Amino acid sequence: MDAERARAFLLTLPYVVETGSETRRWGDKLVFRVGAEESGGKMFAQFDFEEDGRVVLSFAAGPDGFRELQERDGVVPAPYRARIFWVALEGWNWFGRAELEELLRRAHALTYAKLPKRVRDLIGSGG
Repeated sequence: MDAERARAFLLTLPYVVETGSETRRWGDKLVFRVGAEESGGKMFAQFDFEEDGRVVLSFAAGPDGFRELQERDGVVPAPYRARIFWVALEGWNWFGRAELEELLRRAHALTYAKLPKRVRDLIGSGG
């Protein structure tokens, strides 16, 4: 899988909003949220466009997934987000397409489940 295929898959998930981020401190990112940020939506995945190539994709893994995935080659704790159980991939070739899609689907579901009910209701109604 590559960035374009992963992006296309992420955009098929319910309530996903894609935004860009260009900051000096954090670098260029493509951020995927469950719901819009203005509605209380939360990030669940992010592409990194750093020239140093340290990581290409980071996503929510939850406590169990965080421990399990770190045992795999090419997976590291996500910079600045490991404390909330995010992992990062050091390249696109560490997982097959189906496996990576399942991990991203799970990241989406974990994040959606943590949203307050009022936010879930709001994004479910198109807000």
